[in-house]
Amino acid sequence: FLVAIGFTLEVEAEEYIGVQTSALGMGAMNARFRRTRKSTANNWKIMGAGINAATTGRKAMKEVEAVQKQMEEKKAMTVAGEEQDGKDNAMDEEKAKMAAQKLEETIPALLELAWAINNRDISRTLKGACKKLFSDAEVTIETRIRRAEAVYLLGSEFYTIGKECGGEKYDVKDTKDIKARAEVAVMTTMAKAQGQEVTEDDTEDMIRRAKDMQQGRDDAEAAAANEKAASTDENMT
Repeated sequence: FLVAIGFTLEVEAEEYIGVQTSALGMGAMNARFRRTRKSTANNWKIMGAGINAATTGRKAMKEVEAVQKQMEEKKAMTVAGEEQDGKDNAMDEEKAKMAAQKLEETIPALLELAWAINNRDISRTLKGACKKLFSDAEVTIETRIRRAEAVYLLGSEFYTIGKECGGEKYDVKDTKDIKARAEVAVMTTMAKAQGQEVTEDDTEDMIRRAKDMQQGRDDAEAAAANEKAASTDENMT
């Protein structure tokens, strides 16, 4: 968010200073061009992210529905009098896990769309705030220009720090990290609602523990699957 905030503050301040200090406002043309180019690129990003989210979600839902249909058919057969053995139950569990995994795979696409929309909302909100700040009729033009210069410096700092921290690259590929952060966010909110103090260090420590626990569960499931496969191979031989 730092890059988005810094860019908007820079452009709005640069435009106002250009209008007030140059002939016919020619100094604002560069800021307007930068804003238009950024806005167009972000609109394309929203469109692309929306299409990607819709495509990914549709594909995941089809696969989940197929798994659910198979499980319902087996359930109907069981009700009709056919018994399921342990192997069928294990297969049902695997299919349920597969369905949950397919749904989890849609998280990055959805968050990418959310990030693109948030980026646009940040720009619009700051643009409105800057407009009010620079059109304050209770102060002189000189004061407004100094405000714009201060806003420009502030925006430059936001933009520079944001670029040093990775720019606008929003990595949402690690669904485990996303799940861990979501779980910790819920726990943190509940803790604060009960009057408990939760620092940023506490939050990061909780996220690390949640990820370690999830990794432990994944390792245990993988080991159990390998053991089951080895046992099956031995029985076949």
